Amino acid sequence: MKYLRRMLFFIARKLVLYTLCAALMIYAFYLAYNLGNAYILVSEGMQKRVDVCLTREDYAALNKYFSASFLSADPVLAAAWTEASPYFFYNISSYEYDISVSRLRWHPRRGTVTCVVTERVTDINGRVKAEYASKAAPDIVPWKSTRYTVTLHKQSGSEWIITGLEQDLSYKDTDS
Repeated sequence: MKYLRRMLFFIARKLVLYTLCAALMIYAFYLAYNLGNAYILVSEGMQKRVDVCLTREDYAALNKYFSASFLSADPVLAAAWTEASPYFFYNISSYEYDISVSRLRWHPRRGTVTCVVTERVTDINGRVKAEYASKAAPDIVPWKSTRYTVTLHKQSGSEWIITGLEQDLSYKDTDS
């Protein structure tokens, strides 16, 4: 009886250990899967947002990355189609975009991911539209480098979507 009890205890201990290891590996897989998806969505979505703000083209593509409520409330996107935008008077032909995504945090119970994003747009090239030649300055205003806290929510299924973008007003760009 003593040997049977020892053997059962040994098997139970090994079974619990293997189960914990398997659970840890499954959790690590889901963590990497969700954070990887969020990283790609944030990187592509923020670049598409800048592209739409500068060129005012392909606005419908933003629905793939951002929620409808976010798009309707985003002041940068709203200004892009008015003279309040410093790029309204120009046909932008090219620009350099740099994004840095950091502090990715997955909150599985809430179904959210938060991260900090720093974006820089440099070397904006373009020309003044002919109809605005008298209103526009010859040089294009540089894009202000900004840091945001981005919030993503999980849609039905496994799709993530950006639902919030909070600007860090205390951020000062030291690289430019």
